[in-house]
Amino acid sequence: MKNWIFSFEKENFDRIFPFYLLIDENLEIKSYGRSIPKLYPGLPVGYNFAEAFRFKRPFVESITFTILQQNLNQLVILECNQGSEVILRGQFEKVHDRILFVGSPWFVSLEEIKKRSLNILDFANYDPLLDLLQLLKTQEITTLELRNLLKINNNQREELRKDREELNRLSMVASSNQNGIIFTTPDAKIFWCNDAYLKHTGFSREEIIGRTPVEVGHNSAIEREALNKMIDLFYKGEPFDVEITHGRKDGSFFWTRTQGQPIYDDNGHILQYFAMVEDMSEIKQQEEQVKLLSLITEKNINSIVICDKNGAIEWANESYQKLTGYCLDELKGNKPGPILQGPDTDNETKAYLAKQIKEGKPFSCEILNYNKRGEKYWTTIQGQALFDDWGDIKGYFAIGEDITQRKKFEQQKEELLESLAKSNRELEDYAQIVSHDLKSPLRSINSLIAWIKEDNEGSMSEQTSMYFGMIENKLEKMESLIQGVLTYSRIDRTDVNKERIDLDEIVANIIHIIDIPAHTTITVDTKLPTVLADRFRMQQLFQNLIGNAVTYIDKPEGRVNIGYNETPVDYTFYVKDNGPGIAPENHEKVFKIFQSLVKNERSTGLGLSIVKKVVDHYKGKIWIESTPGEGTTFFARFPKTEK
Repeated sequence: MKNWIFSFEKENFDRIFPFYLLIDENLEIKSYGRSIPKLYPGLPVGYNFAEAFRFKRPFVESITFTILQQNLNQLVILECNQGSEVILRGQFEKVHDRILFVGSPWFVSLEEIKKRSLNILDFANYDPLLDLLQLLKTQEITTLELRNLLKINNNQREELRKDREELNRLSMVASSNQNGIIFTTPDAKIFWCNDAYLKHTGFSREEIIGRTPVEVGHNSAIEREALNKMIDLFYKGEPFDVEITHGRKDGSFFWTRTQGQPIYDDNGHILQYFAMVEDMSEIKQQEEQVKLLSLITEKNINSIVICDKNGAIEWANESYQKLTGYCLDELKGNKPGPILQGPDTDNETKAYLAKQIKEGKPFSCEILNYNKRGEKYWTTIQGQALFDDWGDIKGYFAIGEDITQRKKFEQQKEELLESLAKSNRELEDYAQIVSHDLKSPLRSINSLIAWIKEDNEGSMSEQTSMYFGMIENKLEKMESLIQGVLTYSRIDRTDVNKERIDLDEIVANIIHIIDIPAHTTITVDTKLPTVLADRFRMQQLFQNLIGNAVTYIDKPEGRVNIGYNETPVDYTFYVKDNGPGIAPENHEKVFKIFQSLVKNERSTGLGLSIVKKVVDHYKGKIWIESTPGEGTTFFARFPKTEK
């Protein structure tokens, strides 16, 4: 296998790298490419590089030869110091005791190319900016440019007849290029490649030399159309530029942009081929992500809008168009606020959005808008600014959700709660009036019975006395029932004061005031806690639970136990008895108003209903564990609260 030697004269090097700069250890510019004067008119050979140029990226405060050496083999961006706003991008390479900058101009519009009077002859054949120049050429092509194009073709054939050893200087640059670079014989056999190509493919140099690029790059994902296009252009002796997958040694592949250029001899025959393989995997991945994001965005049920840096709409998905009633053509160029906000849109919300957008800060709010038909709708808006690599705002995006129905439900809920509160107040007032009106005749009947018994003391038969006793018992139960209804109606009141309540004290007072049969013993298992609650409700809770337990005990020796368990978030109180127990099918029934499972003269059927209402008021839970014939335990769990 031949050892190829590359060498160049300045004229050939100029043609391949027309925007190079050669700098010595004193920072003097010893030579530069033939196209540099169009970018930097009047730049003399020998001029100090640090006075002529400055670093844009990476940032360098002062330029020295050491700084240039530290930035070898990486992308750098240079700006001219003469106020001409010329930007060069490329990389520094070490060439013996000097530094070689190889790059090309960085333009973002055709106008800049026109301004510099650049044409296709000013660029290397493989330079990506040729695509842009081709557009310029087709717009402003002249007879002179056609002659120049013919001239460059003739010169190319004349100049490229040099022996391949002249490529030595090019090899120094190509070897350190970040893109893969290969040279092939006319029959496509690779005779040279740089380290970057080895790194990209994973092959060793020995595994590559002598094989064709198609053999090296073959992979299962290769697109036949792109491959055939590249092969066809290669054998026609024409330049090619294709996007194609390239295989790796481990069986994987990566996306590339592969550009090739033939080199001819004096007779117009191909001497060799030069090709550059750029790894496009990351760009392709980004493109796929953009496509996927675009698809997701377009089909998202939420409305999505993208605006430019001035706030004008550039794009909106179908949901946004459907919500607003405007098509995309009607939306483009308009700002969302002026076309969607109306008389009832909250001014504070509008001011908030304007402030956040102006300052480039994220925003999130609910706002009332109007669609194209003038109909109101509520939407949530969440969005933020989009920034470029330099931290400047390049646009905005926002995601919205139609919450009109939710707002209607919230309004209905507020109205329902207000109506319910009014009904509760009226019910409580009614209960107060009814209890007063019912208690008054009961007290009168009770007084009449007392007078009758007093007037007929000693003359009434035993049966008559028994009847009067039954009447008094019924009156007492009736009064208890009325008091229970009144208590039940007051449980839901919200205008009560919470206070620190010692439940030990509450339970002790209840034990002293209620009627406890002589055969029943009440035991408090643990000292009860102090809680933040309403005293009246806690009194009703424990009084009814304890009263219910002692009322229904059917054992010769009754036992009632009271205690609690505690977790970091709640208290669970229990009242346990050894009464008859409650069947599982009745565990829920006992909490319903006026429900009593057994007949008892002392029961009103309201006690456990009041307990359930108290527990519900505090968003707690109450349940029963019971074994019929052995007893019942009532559990009441309350969340802890500090407010």
